[in-house]
Amino acid sequence: MGKKIIACLLAAFMLCGSVSALAAPPKLESPSACLMDAETGQLLYELDAQTERPMASITKTMTALLIMENGDLNASTVASAGAINSVELDSTRVGFEAGEQLTIDELMYCMLVYSANDAANILACYLDGSVPAFVDRMNAKAAELGCTHTHFVNPNGLDTEGHYSCAEDMARITRAANQYPEFAKYSGTVYYELPADNVISAGWQIWTKVNMIKKDDPTYDARVYAAKTGWTTNAHNTFVACGKSEQGDFVVSVLGCAAKNGIFTDTTALFNYGEQAYQKLTVTVDDYKKAAKKAAKKAGCKIDTDALADFTLRLPTGMDADDLEYTCEAAETGAQLAVTIAEDSRKEYAAVTNMDGTQPLLRVPLPLKNAEPAGSSAGSAQGSADTQSGTAGLVHSAVTIVIVVIGAVALMFVLLFLLGLYRRIRRRRRK
Repeated sequence: MGKKIIACLLAAFMLCGSVSALAAPPKLESPSACLMDAETGQLLYELDAQTERPMASITKTMTALLIMENGDLNASTVASAGAINSVELDSTRVGFEAGEQLTIDELMYCMLVYSANDAANILACYLDGSVPAFVDRMNAKAAELGCTHTHFVNPNGLDTEGHYSCAEDMARITRAANQYPEFAKYSGTVYYELPADNVISAGWQIWTKVNMIKKDDPTYDARVYAAKTGWTTNAHNTFVACGKSEQGDFVVSVLGCAAKNGIFTDTTALFNYGEQAYQKLTVTVDDYKKAAKKAAKKAGCKIDTDALADFTLRLPTGMDADDLEYTCEAAETGAQLAVTIAEDSRKEYAAVTNMDGTQPLLRVPLPLKNAEPAGSSAGSAQGSADTQSGTAGLVHSAVTIVIVVIGAVALMFVLLFLLGLYRRIRRRRRK
């Protein structure tokens, strides 16, 4: 009896040890949040992250992305009356005047440091000639990035019906903007002085609204190197941030927070969680080769196992490659391996991440054996069919000729026979 009790206690102890190895989810003030690996885009934690909400001035992250992607940061533009007059007077503005000559560089500082709505509109008109045309570009880019719960109506984030996003989509957009070093240059700046132009003299100063990059602020976090705040009556406080640590770079987005400092403390909590709850795991070819071959075979593909490579992802501490499963998916370049949490490990994974584990953590390109360009198989098959068809036609023609020749010879013999018979009959009549 005593041995059974000891065995049960040991089993309970081991179970508790297994559970405690996984970090507890962070406690947040924000109702919607997302933590993402900045390098791979892997989702690490979500809280109501697909609920559509107004996102206020973090909208400007998309505006900045499009300017960095398609504009010339060294160029200049002239502020138009249309761009300026479409901004509410009581909203955050620098107060640019129509006809004012401005550089794209200073407009980016004004938009991302001070959150100037007039700067966002001027940049939109610079790139596409009008705000509506630029908004079309914003929505097209959102779709390209895989954002399924986002719709833009303006480039600045002021409350407008139909202008919304979600925490997951804003993390995707921020990660895309973070691919450009200029995003950190602008959004990570605490203080900026505007240059003189044809309207103002030098000396105008603007300061960031991101408290957690100010070294003397209680919410300061040295890991944050790029960030953008947002606030409107409907959106409450919103925030996106990029942070660097020894465990790699993270992207955070939080929406709908009632307290301003709550967006900063939530961001720190999420960065801490990413560092403590996750480990980077390198999955070797030997770990997944057999499963990849099986998944590819099921999908009708044949992979070149010699060309497979190791890949790295993040897993909650205490989980390893045995907690993964694989499926083969079609891709533009051929096929890819979708890496998900194994079914029997999903409950454990969900307890840590707030995600069910059914969505791919990562997609890995698969090298196919004897891969042919799209349409080549069909072309080959068509060519083979044409060849067979041509051969059949030749055979058919030859047979026809033979039949005709045989028929002609037979007809000639019949005619000769009838001619001979006719001559015999005439001879008999003469006698």
